[in-house]
Amino acid sequence: MDQLWDALFEHLRSRAEYFRLFDRYRLRPDAWLKIEAMAALSGAQPPPKELRHDRQGCDLWFSAEGGEWWLAIKGLITSYAGNAREARQTLISVEEVAKELDRLRGLSTLSGGSPALLLAAFPFGSEPRELNEWDTQLLRFEAKGFTPLRTQTVDLRQGRECRVYLFA
Repeated sequence: MDQLWDALFEHLRSRAEYFRLFDRYRLRPDAWLKIEAMAALSGAQPPPKELRHDRQGCDLWFSAEGGEWWLAIKGLITSYAGNAREARQTLISVEEVAKELDRLRGLSTLSGGSPALLLAAFPFGSEPRELNEWDTQLLRFEAKGFTPLRTQTVDLRQGRECRVYLFA
């Protein structure tokens, strides 16, 4: 299973310019991330035994050596890094993702599979207060039983970054 997650994160690492475009135009990357995740997983060695999109309300479902995985893919534009006036509150966006995790856990439990979340959150600056608040927000996911398996930082421009997480 680690090989699939490694392939996914290596693929996303090579797409940093796209993250910069999403930040520049303040767009959520959800649909794009879904396509990139499908491309990365299907091209991984070894590839999943089976890969499906939009299965029973989850973004990607796949069967691999470690079992079935139900993957939700979300993009989140924070109200950080000088973005407070133009973005909705980060707390509201995180709460929506947390509700999605509840639904995903239910789907995966019924099938005997494992839930996972791929989350791209941006922008982040260097303000300690905002970073502390974000760390507090991440505790919502951990309270639902999801722990970060992988984390990656993408530099967007000077003083701004994107954080990509895989929770399972």
